[in-house]
Amino acid sequence: MYGHHGSNIKIDLSTGEVRKESYDENFAKKFLGGNGLAAKLIYDTVPADISPDDPRNALVFTTGPLTDTPVWGSSRGHVATISPYTNLFADSNYGGNFAVAQKRTGFDAIYITGQSSKPVYLLVTEEGAELKDGTEFWGKNTEETIEELEQKEGKGSVCAAIGPAAENGVLFAGIIFGGGRFGTAGRAGMGTVMGSKNLKAIVVRGNHKTEIANPEGLKSLLKKQAAVMKKNTAMLTTQGTPTILTMVNGRGILCSRNNTREFFEPAEKISGKTIQENYTVKNTACFGCPVACGKNVRVPSGDYAGQDVKMPEYETLYALGTMMDNDDLPSIFNGNHLCDLMGIDTISMGVTLSFVAECMERGIISAADIGGRVDFEDGKNMVNLIRKTAMKEGIGKYLALGSQRLAEKFGRESYRYLYTSQGLECAAHSARGLREMSLAYATSTRGGSHQDGRPNYTVPADPDPGFDPQPAYMIKSQASCAVADSLIMCRFTSEKGLGPLINNQWTTIVNLVTGWNLTVEELQKTGERIYNLERLINIKRGRSRKNDTLPYRVMHEPIPDGPAKGRYCPQKNLDAMLDHYYALRGWDRNGIPTSAKLDELGLAES
Repeated sequence: MYGHHGSNIKIDLSTGEVRKESYDENFAKKFLGGNGLAAKLIYDTVPADISPDDPRNALVFTTGPLTDTPVWGSSRGHVATISPYTNLFADSNYGGNFAVAQKRTGFDAIYITGQSSKPVYLLVTEEGAELKDGTEFWGKNTEETIEELEQKEGKGSVCAAIGPAAENGVLFAGIIFGGGRFGTAGRAGMGTVMGSKNLKAIVVRGNHKTEIANPEGLKSLLKKQAAVMKKNTAMLTTQGTPTILTMVNGRGILCSRNNTREFFEPAEKISGKTIQENYTVKNTACFGCPVACGKNVRVPSGDYAGQDVKMPEYETLYALGTMMDNDDLPSIFNGNHLCDLMGIDTISMGVTLSFVAECMERGIISAADIGGRVDFEDGKNMVNLIRKTAMKEGIGKYLALGSQRLAEKFGRESYRYLYTSQGLECAAHSARGLREMSLAYATSTRGGSHQDGRPNYTVPADPDPGFDPQPAYMIKSQASCAVADSLIMCRFTSEKGLGPLINNQWTTIVNLVTGWNLTVEELQKTGERIYNLERLINIKRGRSRKNDTLPYRVMHEPIPDGPAKGRYCPQKNLDAMLDHYYALRGWDRNGIPTSAKLDELGLAES
């Protein structure tokens, strides 16, 4: 097959058994790779009645048909599991060099189950997989582990590792991936599952070439579209994702002080321009990417003063910055770097802190109740709280649970101050101010993620686009996200180089790589199939319409001031969107795919 190797490798950490499996071209057309491949493997093999920390839960690392090809932004990889944070299917997309190195082993998927009796790391090469003693690395941070293991395993080796947070059972721990620019699978506890299996790291190394059906045609198309892609990503090259912050704040939809407001007065202090002009040392890029949206910044003060570290992304500036009412940029640099070293999701970390800060401010809990304080506008202590969370020390034992579980502990209507969907903290794209994101978060298969359905910033802020157009848009957006995550392709290069939704340019690239002859409609149907498959996994775990909801504040408290003043999503509007969305999806009124829809998608016997 072109674009695919047609081979997966399965490792049982409990028994040490390693097994190779293959799939054919019909399977590849149906699920593509990446997210679709991972979802199919989990649907087929992980029992719906087990808890996420059960050894039978799987952690699946996948590549796609575009991985390790000349297509821009195609060095990314995908990892999926049943989340210990939400108890639902969850997947995370990451950059760096790991996915390319994995693809070169000849294995499109690395499927891991079981639980080792002691710390181990996994080496995967073209010959297969080998478990090695990882005791000496247990307790080390992610940077130390990656550096030492890549050196130990030799030239061409790329490592993915967990940090102390995952080892200690922090429920929103992530995985860090090596490369010229480190990647992160941060959301929903991917690292937590890896830690529960006593798997400290995975190292991949290989030289297996990905065959392309029409390399000259692909080269010609990419050359033709390069100018468009570079023009549309120019600000990302200059400032990285922090360039988004000023635009979003200008629209009055930048969640601040635990989403009590959606306008952050000192936004300029933490903006992309400020970072670029005062702190940026150099640009960094994922393997082979011309955009280079990553940056290294020099920390001026605090724990990592004088060091060059990875620049915080827009989502982190929101979580550790605006949601904490924190304009102390050095503390955000320090906090972000510490999260990477410890292996912690910055979004869940920051939004959990802001939730606790508001609960303390309102007198729902006190420092005596949980062993410490969390306050807005205190960047220095925020960094200390991140460290305590990673080690589960003192107040950290509570923070490590995340905001949804803390609300259950706190009681006293603390749920009103949550900013979560399906138990996962919402990302930095307003659930109140962006009409499409109200529906996106409510129907996301992984919860409060902006990667299952995308914000549509091309729509003018004024006049208000309203709720009516959102179901049709969101179905197209979710299909496009599912396809991009299965091919696998970066959001920036796919959306800004080819277009935000599946179109002829998307299918042309897929066909040039694979030798297929897919139409736009067929590729959209593939995205729909994958999204329905994720939904089916969650339905088997008890999800239905009752879970397709939004935070209390989003549905009951209009934005109090700023350009988007008055916007929110009342229950009646959400219900109307869900009714329309389910009908367009071919699902029943409870959000369950009908047998006719499953037959249409070829999922009836999945």
